[in-house]
Amino acid sequence: TGHIVLITSPFFGHIVPILDFARRLSAYHHVTYIVSASKLYLLKQRGLIDDSSDSSESKLDIIGLNDGNDHNYEKFSKSKLYYLKSADKSIITHIQPIVEKMHLPLIELLFSTSLTTSRPVATRSIRRPIDVIVSDMFITDLFVLPPVSEALRKGLIAYFFLPNSLVAFVDLADTFIKKVKSGEVGSNYENLMYQTIAPIKGIICNSILEFDKEVLRTLRQRSLPGSNTSILFVAPIISKVTQRTRQSASLTRVKQWLDRQWEVANHSSSVIYVSFGSWTFLQPIQIIEIARALKPYAFIWSLKTKLQSHLSTLFNGDEQHLFLDWIPQRFVLTHPAVRLFVSHGGWNSLLESMINGTPTLVWPLFGDQILNGYRLEHELGMGRWIENSHKRFISSDELGRYLKDMFYRQKEYIRRAQQVKEMFAEASRNSSRHYFEELVHIVDKKIVSAPNKCTEL
Repeated sequence: TGHIVLITSPFFGHIVPILDFARRLSAYHHVTYIVSASKLYLLKQRGLIDDSSDSSESKLDIIGLNDGNDHNYEKFSKSKLYYLKSADKSIITHIQPIVEKMHLPLIELLFSTSLTTSRPVATRSIRRPIDVIVSDMFITDLFVLPPVSEALRKGLIAYFFLPNSLVAFVDLADTFIKKVKSGEVGSNYENLMYQTIAPIKGIICNSILEFDKEVLRTLRQRSLPGSNTSILFVAPIISKVTQRTRQSASLTRVKQWLDRQWEVANHSSSVIYVSFGSWTFLQPIQIIEIARALKPYAFIWSLKTKLQSHLSTLFNGDEQHLFLDWIPQRFVLTHPAVRLFVSHGGWNSLLESMINGTPTLVWPLFGDQILNGYRLEHELGMGRWIENSHKRFISSDELGRYLKDMFYRQKEYIRRAQQVKEMFAEASRNSSRHYFEELVHIVDKKIVSAPNKCTEL
């Protein structure tokens, strides 16, 4: 078998889909999955990995990179994210140093024959010769660093993994080109983008062709970085192993609560599931307004423990409402008791709602979430989005009106959500399967053409 190395940035919206993709590839070739060592504990705690992934029988090795990142990187912006009109700029400012910490230990791990530093750069070394590298697109500098350029020159194949839909990539590229033309950033940034993408084999996109077909056509007609690059649409890639989220106390508690709501509602969907992702920190006053709007309904809310304290006067341990610091989202969205998903509109969350056919109300706060929310309402018709929610305070009355509208038109949203679910299922059987098999074939062809690989690059 060949050897594919997948590298993820230390953000759960990237960690999880790249882990899913690693598992899927490991059915065909040996796979090494590299993640910040600071995230290994949380991955195990949430049941996403266990020691069996690292067993001698497994074709999936999980390596923790000692990059110096804190496991609780999210704490940087608790007081900043919500009311910033320039939230994207604030987030990028903090993301950049987190990602940059990965560069040097990655170079040593990937391209040194031994780990020579006083402190090991990873939890283990890579002992197999590498055929293909798939890197999270957030780690863009990786492919312009000299050691990687040398590896590419020697025949190693490289892909970027885009954890979002293709429209997010086009929007990002377009934004930076505009900044170059306006003089906001130097022209060298545009050159860097072209140099970064030019040598790679392609971009693996966590979306489906049917959803991004028009975006792809637009990309091909534009003079943007990546406009001539091969795009492989591979969603949905949720692995059965990850979807099980292995038995845990949290999963057991959530299942029992949802089962009870299902019984109380005479086997009908009644629960609102609320999650704003791991990067979003709403101000207490906004959390209270959300809670007031939700109070008449049964709901389960993924909310940090510290923030739950602001709601103690509103909720007194009644059985209709459940707050947890972390919730196994994939399981929740498959449960028949769930009626509506209130989400920040992160791409992974929307993917999971689309795959399960769950009507969704999107409350975007930054980045591609805004475009995701718009597309969900106006292109897919399986829910609503709260316009300009990243710039303003949302009252309980306004949120309540959105909820009432969603429930008044519930049959329509369910019908459209089921159509979207079938679109993804069809892609899984056809277009996405074709793209995935194309990637596997490229690796097969490489190892056939170079059977006598040496361990060193």
